Amino acid sequence: MVISTSLTNRINNVIKADLDLMKQQLIDLDFEDDYINDLAKEVTSTSKQGKLLRSMLTLLIGQMSKEMDENININIVKVSVAIELLHTASLVHDDIVDNATQRRGKESFNYVYGNDMAVMMGDMIFAKAGMFVFDTSNVEVMNKFGSTIVDLSMGQLLEMKSRNNIKQSKENYLYRIRKKTASLFETATWSGSVLANMDKEENDKLGQFGMNLGLAFQIFDDIRDFTDLNNKINKSGKNIGIDINNGILTLPVILSLENNFEANPFYKPIKFNDEINVKDLGLYLIQEGFIQQAKSIGNTYIEKAINNLQYFKSNEITNILFEIANSIK
Repeated sequence: MVISTSLTNRINNVIKADLDLMKQQLIDLDFEDDYINDLAKEVTSTSKQGKLLRSMLTLLIGQMSKEMDENININIVKVSVAIELLHTASLVHDDIVDNATQRRGKESFNYVYGNDMAVMMGDMIFAKAGMFVFDTSNVEVMNKFGSTIVDLSMGQLLEMKSRNNIKQSKENYLYRIRKKTASLFETATWSGSVLANMDKEENDKLGQFGMNLGLAFQIFDDIRDFTDLNNKINKSGKNIGIDINNGILTLPVILSLENNFEANPFYKPIKFNDEINVKDLGLYLIQEGFIQQAKSIGNTYIEKAINNLQYFKSNEITNILFEIANSIK
């Protein structure tokens, strides 16, 4: 996903002050111990290198409030921090499960400090996210965050369960990424709407927008693993090919195996977890049309996200959300 300079400037025009405050609160995290604080800064430094997409969505949607006041704005910023912390903690745990050595061009936390330290640091960041949410005193949002952490964990467990399973369906995949990725997008957009005191139908539409955006985001991210083959690191900061070589089957591969897995010349190394030449697999998926099939499915979710926005009157924020959706491809 690439957000253009012009779109970035428009986003900054709307939420720059809140975005700067959110970033500062990430920097100022305090665990009451200098050593732990230094470790936490190493973990959250990945946020500064990332797009902050999920937390930006919370801040943008919060600005749709018809009755904005200081307390509403403060709570929206708190939740944007919590969203980013949830995302960061989930990446720390992902890297442990994936045995990753890199994250956004740097050595991953688990690689530097070991899995034991990484597990505990991820847990602490999850807990700190919860503290920011509790500070809002909004029971609806608290409950949503609790269910989201369950969803993130379920998605990770389902991904682990499905490793090297050449008979899984695209429905299995979509359910898994709905839990592991899209649930946090949904929480980001829905929470911004709830805290902005929008009505239930508006909350539902913006939550659905986040869910569909998150599904499209993950599908196109998985596609780029097989199309950005000149890069060593994908747009999410993970090494290209790490998923397939860890036995994690994503949509293009699942589509290539779905009807007649024996027709796929890579099915045996996929099934038996042998090392796979990702460039060769990528070329096969492109030539046989499976990448295009996956893109079509991803585009369907972008269209659904855009349709969710049609409920709202056109304004600068909805126009920005339209452009973000179209930037997913």
